[in-house]
Amino acid sequence: MAASLVPVPVAFLLLLVLAGSRAVLASETVEQICAEATSGGAHSDLAPFCVASLQAAPGSDGADARGLAAIATNLTLANYTAAVATIKALERRGGWTAAQRGALATCRTRYIEALNVVHSAVHALAVGRLEDYAADMAVVGKAATDCEDAFGAANAGGGSSPLRKVDEDAVNLTTVATLIVRSLKK
Repeated sequence: MAASLVPVPVAFLLLLVLAGSRAVLASETVEQICAEATSGGAHSDLAPFCVASLQAAPGSDGADARGLAAIATNLTLANYTAAVATIKALERRGGWTAAQRGALATCRTRYIEALNVVHSAVHALAVGRLEDYAADMAVVGKAATDCEDAFGAANAGGGSSPLRKVDEDAVNLTTVATLIVRSLKK
């Protein structure tokens, strides 16, 4: 009788080991895809950001490069949506100079425009139009740099942009997504 109980725990342990190894393999896949996508250029410093961003996203475990590209693009969409909300909150808070209000307005406009283009990029990726995707994402990434440039001009006397981290994450996510899609072409 005791012998019939042994296979159940052994099977359970085997299932746990297999599930754990699948997670390790998936994690290595994210790391490998990020390493490949960010290697050989000016963006090798983005590999840790790529891994951390994608591993935190639901569905990334076990996703192939195309799946990770879709996840990175969706993270970009979520990031840009959050950026618009942050900008609106900063505008409501007030206390800005006229130049800073102008910079916030520029940021809001550019991020909203970029949101429309991200939707186009999602569609381009879904139907395999990778050149269109790359062109769309180049436009998307420019929104964050335009925002930083607007604050650079508004804060000519010094001071940093209140959106520096938001803009930096936006550029990094857009770049990671684009690099992963470029790696699909190879």
